[in-house]
Amino acid sequence: MNITPDNEVTRLEKRQRGLQRVISAINDLTIYGIYPTNFPKLVSAAEHFKDHVKVEIQATKKRIIELGGTTVEEHFSSLEHVNNIDPLTEVIDE
Repeated sequence: MNITPDNEVTRLEKRQRGLQRVISAINDLTIYGIYPTNFPKLVSAAEHFKDHVKVEIQATKKRIIELGGTTVEEHFSSLEHVNNIDPLTEVIDE
């Protein structure tokens, strides 16, 4: 079964929204009392995971643009994602 470009763009947009929700959830951990001081390993792992999710969002955005999608929206619950990383140009190494 072949996926037409329109359906693939829709699928990729849904994926991107889901990944952005994951980042928002990680950013909101402090709301639920999960701080680096009381859960250092968990918060470190969550931040590492968030970096990998950002890379996936970057790849998804590129694919949407390649397929001719015109709108790429970003939604984050806080400004923690602004740490001198441009998700469209930089790839985060492990």
